[in-house]
Amino acid sequence: MKSQLAVVQDFWNTNPCQSDLSHATQRRLYFEEISEKRYNGREWHIPVTAAFDTYRDKEVLEIGCSIATDGLEFAKCGANYTGLDLTPHSIELAEERFRLFNVPGNFVVSNAEELPFPDESFDHIYSFGVIHHAPHPEKIVAEMHRILRKGGTFTVMLYNRSSINYYLEIMFLRKIFRLFLLPKFMPRTIAALTGFDRWKLEGHREILIQKGHMTKQEWISMNTDGPFCPLARVYNHREAAELFEDFATVRQEVWEFNSEHWSFLGRLIPRKFERWLGRHWGWHRMIYGTK
Repeated sequence: MKSQLAVVQDFWNTNPCQSDLSHATQRRLYFEEISEKRYNGREWHIPVTAAFDTYRDKEVLEIGCSIATDGLEFAKCGANYTGLDLTPHSIELAEERFRLFNVPGNFVVSNAEELPFPDESFDHIYSFGVIHHAPHPEKIVAEMHRILRKGGTFTVMLYNRSSINYYLEIMFLRKIFRLFLLPKFMPRTIAALTGFDRWKLEGHREILIQKGHMTKQEWISMNTDGPFCPLARVYNHREAAELFEDFATVRQEVWEFNSEHWSFLGRLIPRKFERWLGRHWGWHRMIYGTK
């Protein structure tokens, strides 16, 4: 039987984060379209929270770089960028991206629970939506503390337990409506009526039939990054503070309400109100700290 780490690695190697945001065949256009959708769509806040332009000439490590969408922005702004990911496929795409845009960067395939760097190697560590998928997030945070220089900083995004996504969508509405998926025709019908991804609905139906009862952790995992996501966690303010308690200073804030999850109802939400919801009960818990 595969270890939990191997299962996580297999899933993300097959599904590199953001790689499905474009279907362009011209490779430079493919990567440009992904960046456009990431920064001018529902994740418009990333350039604000990542502050790409503040790390010129700094040694920056991204943990879980995937295809290096954010990494390219750090490097373009003058950071000495290193991207690390658990999956070889993601690193291949990241290296291709940097070559196409003629931007320097270093890339490493490695498990972030055992980082292959000497103590105090980096000025800044960035990780967006990655650590909560790891079997042992606390080991990654300990490694972050080890390799950061004194006075070094980090920016990390974790899924927010204290969010509309978690309480209303994942733990309430989806649990109520999951039984509607049991008839074979329902995923197709619901997808046609709502615009939800049919493959996700069919995946949820498949797992519901196969497993029946699920633990709370299994339910959370399959309702974050698709039905076949093997592991995902959520954190409230206290839990996140405890995870990063060894750092000298830690600050938190929340962002991102995804109206796309609400089908046609989401399109009725004014943009200003959508952003207000994100800043109060958003899905992205941003954590900033200093060693």
